[in-house]
Amino acid sequence: MNIVVVICAVAVAVVSANDVEERFVRRMLPAGAQQIDDRASQMASPGSLKKIVGGGPVSIQTYSYQLSLRNYAHHICGASIISSVWALTAAHCLYPDPDPKTITLRAGTSNQSSGGRIYNASRIIIHPMYSPSTMDNDVAVIRVDSYFNGPNMGYIGLVPLGYEPMTGVRAIVTGWGRQSEESKQSMTLAGVEIPIVDKTDCMNQWSGVQVTPQMICAGELGKDSCNGDSGGPLVSGGRQIGIVSWGSTKCGGPLAAIYTNLGNAAIRTFISSTTGV
Repeated sequence: MNIVVVICAVAVAVVSANDVEERFVRRMLPAGAQQIDDRASQMASPGSLKKIVGGGPVSIQTYSYQLSLRNYAHHICGASIISSVWALTAAHCLYPDPDPKTITLRAGTSNQSSGGRIYNASRIIIHPMYSPSTMDNDVAVIRVDSYFNGPNMGYIGLVPLGYEPMTGVRAIVTGWGRQSEESKQSMTLAGVEIPIVDKTDCMNQWSGVQVTPQMICAGELGKDSCNGDSGGPLVSGGRQIGIVSWGSTKCGGPLAAIYTNLGNAAIRTFISSTTGV
């Protein structure tokens, strides 16, 4: 009887891990966005889509706030350290509401699967107005069971309430997401500098899909975040301005990527009220 129970438990764990990996094979898109994405992908030249991130390796010493968010020990998303015990990520990485016992964060290393230190989640809070169909209010916070305190670990400051990035401002996005059409998720931390895209232009690109005040747009042809980068930080001027949320499945294509707008009242108030940050 004990043998049967052990086998069943292992089988459940394997299925759960496979489900987690399958869920993040494709980039997230809100309802109605797939047709726009397909049309844009057909218009883009194949060469422009080969470089998904378009950046290069970066060091955790420089980006010490970067975290790997893990479910059943598998990397699923990025996250960022925002205080001694709180991490920030996207709601869609944790929706609908996972058991904190299945969630860990790896900190202090440029390698996705080794080094640094593993932290266990003790509490997960998803924005109460998060909508999986529109990807609006795509933010969540995670409290860990011990202090982020070790080599190459440091928090990133957040922009204040009311901050709105200007068009053309350069920002850097970091993560372990895919770097080419053919590749799997990167094992080494990478980063790329991208510009903020005019909101009206972005809304025209994604015509028919809601690009709300809780979102900001960024990216340029050949430079983008991608699968596996979700939940990671978009940083400008030494402060985090956004969270990787959703975008084209052809990363690096002609459509701007969408990031959660940390200066927006609905987003910033949620973070401060839950974490004190």
